[in-house]
Amino acid sequence: MSKLIKLGCVNLLLINLVVAQSNVSTFQDFDNQYNLGFSYAQGGLINGHYQLSNYTEQALNLEVERLFDNKIWFDTNFNMVTAYNQPNLGNLNGGDNSGIPFGQNPFYFGLKFKTGYAFEVVENHLLLTPYVLFGGTTNWATSSVIASGSKNLTALYFYTGGLGARVSYRINSAILLYFDQAYVYNWDNSGAIKEIQSDPRFYGKSYAATNYMFNSTLGSRFNLYKNLQLGLNGFYSNFQPQSNVAASVYLPTNSYGVMASIGLTY
Repeated sequence: MSKLIKLGCVNLLLINLVVAQSNVSTFQDFDNQYNLGFSYAQGGLINGHYQLSNYTEQALNLEVERLFDNKIWFDTNFNMVTAYNQPNLGNLNGGDNSGIPFGQNPFYFGLKFKTGYAFEVVENHLLLTPYVLFGGTTNWATSSVIASGSKNLTALYFYTGGLGARVSYRINSAILLYFDQAYVYNWDNSGAIKEIQSDPRFYGKSYAATNYMFNSTLGSRFNLYKNLQLGLNGFYSNFQPQSNVAASVYLPTNSYGVMASIGLTY
């Protein structure tokens, strides 16, 4: 019995030694980077009468990412819409000369932080990184601006938080593929008048524009020459408001698009 105990202790020691020596340097070659991305997206809108519409937008994205030696992962994203277009959906939705230069997708600017811990599932090839995210995004939908009495735009925003996980597959030293899935909750702090954006007969405690989203991203990274890195990804978001939508107000239902990026590793 004592020999078995000694053997078990030796095995545990060896396992701990292997874990301690494990490193993520091959993934750091991709994840220690910063880039500038350009995206194009199309989304759907729906109002309280279940009438559908759509919008298109272009945006710039700035990302800085770091995977530390201790496997702590950190990522920062700043996103800015540069062009937006939707049909004329009436005064509350940015049409009919409303005088407000926005549509019904509220996320014109956003700053998000992600932090997690990386688990090397298959050495040098497969990395799993669960994470938490937090930050803020604008709530500049025309209906929110009107419902808030057209107050200073800096006061119209969401607190943003959520959970997610990224699976990265390193093909070789030049190509990495990844899939990222996140649950995001956007808590509205605009103080928008409930009756304008939601049906007061069914309204609950949350603010009118509070919502949650499921975001899916499938992407690739290419380390081409020295520190130059190119990226390409496709993304899809499903949008769920937390209150019943007023009849005449349109809110997003989903969006999908692509992003191309260029950056440097460090």
